[in-house]
Amino acid sequence: MSSGEKKVIGFVGLGLMGNPMAKNILKNGYPLYVWNRTPSKAEEHVKLGAKVANSPKELAEKSDVIICMLATPAATEDVVFGRNGLQGNGILDGFSSGKILIDMSTNLPSVVKRIAEAVRKKGGEFVDAPVIGSVKPATEGTLTILAAGKKEVVDNVKPILETMGKKIWYVGETGSGCAMKLTMNLHLHIVTGAFAESITFGAKAGLDPALIVEILNNSIFKTYISETKGKKVVDGDWTAAFTLELAAKDTRLAVELAREVGAVVPLGSLVEQLYNTAIANGMKNLDYCALAAMYERLSNVKVAKASPL
Repeated sequence: MSSGEKKVIGFVGLGLMGNPMAKNILKNGYPLYVWNRTPSKAEEHVKLGAKVANSPKELAEKSDVIICMLATPAATEDVVFGRNGLQGNGILDGFSSGKILIDMSTNLPSVVKRIAEAVRKKGGEFVDAPVIGSVKPATEGTLTILAAGKKEVVDNVKPILETMGKKIWYVGETGSGCAMKLTMNLHLHIVTGAFAESITFGAKAGLDPALIVEILNNSIFKTYISETKGKKVVDGDWTAAFTLELAAKDTRLAVELAREVGAVVPLGSLVEQLYNTAIANGMKNLDYCALAAMYERLSNVKVAKASPL
């Protein structure tokens, strides 16, 4: 590849977030290979000019920079190391010196450090760069990206990250991106739990849920959740920008990291259980603000105009 050519990108994981992120890479003129366990999810990208790799190995062989956007740490390790049906066909099986692997998934620092070590043994470089934002900013290319690893490597891939995000934070050494993402998620989901509990409490006390949201959003108590999810909850709009199942997973990872480092997170642990309760009640594919609908059931009170089930 000459200095004037754009790097060839390989993108693994075309889910709710990965789908628009990969499209934005294409829109910015980068040659793109894609791979997904469900091949049909790549059809839109092919129409935009992407090529489909037959395996993560082939994708890695044909790409300069490989990006993973997968749902769980286990899925990331399967694809990178070639496990669970991908034996001999993982990213590292097609990896060689000079390539860069970027994990943009929500992951554990211990997992990405293990991956980074394996990548560097192959002569490559690794960046963990999880994102803040849901489907809308992913589609608009305005995600916030928390990048970690060697500063010079992050600087090298910054133009690629900027196709997907409006703000690229450098947060430190390998694993720091994941730790920062889980810190942000822990805060988000504790606030989500607080909002769900408060609006249900107010409704049970005889207050109009719409008025509760209006006053919250016109006072010092306004939060991202009350602003972006309050009306959705009142309207009973459970369309997922980010599913409750994924929110539960992210909260579980934060609690798991807390155990690893010896942090005390009683509120996070409680919210994890609240999400699990909602999942057990059939809400896993709804937006995570449906936690309020689970509170409705527990308190036997009407908050939303429409039931989720």
